Amino acid sequence: SSVFVPVFTQYWNDGKEEESWKVFGSITSIAAVVVAGLVILLELGALPLTHLLNPKFTSDYAILNTTRFSRILLPAQWFLLVGGLVMGTLYARKRFLVPGLAPLLYNMGQIIGGIIGGMLHPQSIDGLAFMAWGATLGAFAGSIVLPCWDLWRSRAPFRFSLDTSHPGVRRVGVLMVPVLLGQSLGPLNIWMTGLFTGEDARFSAFRIAYNLTQAPIGIFAQAFAIVLLPTISALASKQDWPAFRSAVSDGLRRVLFLTMPASTLMAALSYSLIRIFFKGGHFSENDVPLAANALIGYSLATFAWSGSSILQRGFWAIQDTRTPIYITTPLVFAFLGTGWLYSTMDPQGSIGFPLATSFYGTVSMVLFLFLLNRRLRQDEGGGLDISEIIVSARRILLASLLSGAVAYGVSRLLEQHLPLTKFGSMLVVVTAGGIGILVYAALAFLFRMPELRGIRDMFRRRSAVSTDAGTSAPE
Repeated sequence: SSVFVPVFTQYWNDGKEEESWKVFGSITSIAAVVVAGLVILLELGALPLTHLLNPKFTSDYAILNTTRFSRILLPAQWFLLVGGLVMGTLYARKRFLVPGLAPLLYNMGQIIGGIIGGMLHPQSIDGLAFMAWGATLGAFAGSIVLPCWDLWRSRAPFRFSLDTSHPGVRRVGVLMVPVLLGQSLGPLNIWMTGLFTGEDARFSAFRIAYNLTQAPIGIFAQAFAIVLLPTISALASKQDWPAFRSAVSDGLRRVLFLTMPASTLMAALSYSLIRIFFKGGHFSENDVPLAANALIGYSLATFAWSGSSILQRGFWAIQDTRTPIYITTPLVFAFLGTGWLYSTMDPQGSIGFPLATSFYGTVSMVLFLFLLNRRLRQDEGGGLDISEIIVSARRILLASLLSGAVAYGVSRLLEQHLPLTKFGSMLVVVTAGGIGILVYAALAFLFRMPELRGIRDMFRRRSAVSTDAGTSAPE
């Protein structure tokens, strides 16, 4: 959908609505058929693939259950892909309510499945099968039923077609290949980390910490990026480059305003966060420091991964999908070399991989910013407002560091008087984190950060009618 939305939007804004729906019908039909074939192949080959991808699994019990859950979850990938393309038409038409509800149904399916499985099969791995079925049914409800209902309600046409001769279909195909490669490189990070560490406690700690850092990225950065893409795609199709540059710059500064403090607060409260979410069962207090230190390392670049997600959309909106590949591919190989060197010099090290990930994540964001600015300056006559971005980033960084330091000090004080349990850790996070957020808000007001006013106005703004585009404002 990242490459489909700009192409669909261009046809839509040019008044070629029929052509935009032709592109949608062909792209969705082709993708549905191809991915259905891949799902069938993966269903048939799930057992040998499980052996291949999990070489550290030594028991048939682990192999068979992983294969079992994979086969249950594979159809969900088809639902998510086809639903993502349908939602792309909603994004392009600035209809965000249904795409916002879809993940809720997906997660609710998992929760309900987990509850039912826990009731029917307590203390048994069979209960997890119900969670897997819940995820698949949730994906069907959220990604197929809900958006297709909205499509039908708006009387949007859909015609099954495998026509690859349409210029818009060919354009999406050309743009899609680099994006597929680029999106596949990201998950390689944790796989390469496991390659060098092995399936030991460190790798488990790395995965736990890495997954936690995805929360602020998903809540803030991805939400902003999803809404930003159709907006800047429309501006690019109209060649309104001053508004395009302003939208990208403003989106980047707002995301940094929200995710830089998230980085410092996660690092400051890392021990308590790990206790809340993972302590229990086989995960004891002795395991907390390893995961907490990894969380500190990964969280340092939460803002950078978030910023990159915004800047990538800038490239995609102008239908340039190759430049992001030129940036990310060398960094993946650099990380590979760093991982090999680190594992050789310090085989038992536990912080090097998270720090390397954060370092290359920060380098990636800087390169995205530099190259997008250069591209716009060369081709469109003006670049991003780099000076304003740097000034804002300095203020946000200073306020984030100070608020993180206050939260860390409060958490250390509370941990001396509270039990190191889940409940005690919750009190630490709520109290210290709340104080840290208040300090950050006060500093943002003191420093007169325009992003604070922008975020406030964004939540206060009511839906209005856009007379320029002739469409309703985002739901």
